[in-house]
Amino acid sequence: MTPGTVALVVLLSLLWGINFPSIKIAVSEVPVWSFRVMCIASGGGALLLIARYALGHRLDIPRGERRRLVLAAMLNVTGWQLFSAFGLMRLDAGRGAIIAYTMPLWASFMAWIFLGEPLTRLRAAGLICGLAGLLVLIGPDLIDLGRAPAGTVLMLAAALCWAAGTVLIKSRNWTIPVTVLTGWQLIFGGVPILAGMLVLEGDTAFRPLSTAGWIATTYSVLVPMIVCHLVWYTLIRNLPTAIAGISTLAIPIVGVYSAALILDEAVGPREAIALMLVATALGIVLALPTFLRILRRDT
Repeated sequence: MTPGTVALVVLLSLLWGINFPSIKIAVSEVPVWSFRVMCIASGGGALLLIARYALGHRLDIPRGERRRLVLAAMLNVTGWQLFSAFGLMRLDAGRGAIIAYTMPLWASFMAWIFLGEPLTRLRAAGLICGLAGLLVLIGPDLIDLGRAPAGTVLMLAAALCWAAGTVLIKSRNWTIPVTVLTGWQLIFGGVPILAGMLVLEGDTAFRPLSTAGWIATTYSVLVPMIVCHLVWYTLIRNLPTAIAGISTLAIPIVGVYSAALILDEAVGPREAIALMLVATALGIVLALPTFLRILRRDT
């Protein structure tokens, strides 16, 4: 964990966390399928243009990497984008963020099973501590799942898709640059969403957006789709799956507190306890290994 990597984790947590209340506002005014097409088209197109004309990368995909890239796009983009958007229509933004970011649990186990990545005691401790923080927030709401399970099930499906896609990306040493890999994932993953939009929302009449709707839609279309995706796939390439996954545990905490500020959603003692547990988890995984190495070296 270098200072640069830690800075990327902080940046990702802030920008992606704020995106949860932003999506909540956007999908209240823009039809879900159309909103996701806007996000994916602008993000994928911008990344490929940056890769080609700003960074000078070629955009072709080696034949041996195409099938896995398309499958990763179906999981990371199609599955995540649709399940999370429809889930947030049925849940508070803060709670939706918490459920979605059970992803590190699923990714850690999938990486252990399929990639042979060791789930060390330190990583397991960080994972348990972070998930305990999320459980503090969602625990009392589990009672209501039997009465209104749709939003929770959709967000869990989003988390599983993201975890599987993460492990799939990690399973190969890609020869194409991160910008090209990310851009093509968005384009390929956006094709089923575009088809859904044409079938289900082809005759939808769009209403003028409010100021909040414009701001939220613009933010969700540009910042998470370009900046956050680049940062995330950079972390995946540079870190073990378990650590990359655990590094995202601060995102739902940012989501909860930003939803409280932007949407006036309730924040209380549970949120404070969860924040403390997640901060401890991040400290265990991101800072403690470096501290122990320094201590052993000095002794």
